[in-house]
Amino acid sequence: MFFGGSSFASSPFADPGGVSIAFAVNGVGLEVASEGQGILFSAFNDAQLSTAQSKFGVSSLLLDGTNDYVESTSDVDLTSGDFTIDMWIRPDSVTGYHGLWQSGTGANIYSAYLIGNKVQLTVNGSTIIFQSSTAISTGVWTMLSFEREGNTHRLYINGTLEETGSTPNRPDDGLFNIGENGFGDFDGYIDELRVSTVARYTGSSFTEPTSAFSPDALTNVLLHFDGANGSTTITNSAFSGTVVIGKARILPNGSEVEITIGNVTIRVNRNVLVSGNQINLATNTVDVINWNPIIPGATGIWIPIDPDNP
Repeated sequence: MFFGGSSFASSPFADPGGVSIAFAVNGVGLEVASEGQGILFSAFNDAQLSTAQSKFGVSSLLLDGTNDYVESTSDVDLTSGDFTIDMWIRPDSVTGYHGLWQSGTGANIYSAYLIGNKVQLTVNGSTIIFQSSTAISTGVWTMLSFEREGNTHRLYINGTLEETGSTPNRPDDGLFNIGENGFGDFDGYIDELRVSTVARYTGSSFTEPTSAFSPDALTNVLLHFDGANGSTTITNSAFSGTVVIGKARILPNGSEVEITIGNVTIRVNRNVLVSGNQINLATNTVDVINWNPIIPGATGIWIPIDPDNP
């Protein structure tokens, strides 16, 4: 039997209990991979996807420099542990102040932004990193990586350590904003933004990726900014772990598999290709929202079900 192990549907979370999933079968247990730990993002004003430019994939986030931004609908916690924020930017303007990202509330926030063609990072109003060498150019994709390890903060540009700074200060827990903060609005394109719960690099350099990031257990935000031109749908492609929610067993006729999820039982032929499925997990119910045939481009893996352990 085939289940779409890496094909995630869009994320119309009805509430924090809703999870957009892809199926995987582990022995006789049916497992689901949750997407983005429930962290959703919304586009505001003229923020939209554009196929005119992309670092990876088919599109990127286009911001016109006038109050356009993308923001999480729930808090992204950068208050205590280490983290890494990776992103590619292709600015159309490097004159004045242009916000890159911001996290926190009130005066207790992280803010990263451009001052002219240089990058600055502030924590709770105090400057921690002020880039002084490599210039950011318009019309060119540049990878920026912001990292905290303990009290040490690092800025990498295209994989090379640019500046370091130190502070014990932490922001308040709050929403995560992309493309706008109190210092200004970004004008240009942003692609492939990832927030990790660990300091991924720590050294003087790393090899800049040549393809889009893949989600792992250390990722809680992964925005590929892929979609149709002009779309305002922002999908978080991060996921965290698996949860066993049901059992799969081969029926006595040997040709069908029966899957029970809560009070819903689904029976499919053992050789049927099933992909792009979506289930909404609420407090006490499991509703099959969408049970579609193969979605073009969907991927997955063949995993055998043990007939000796129904």
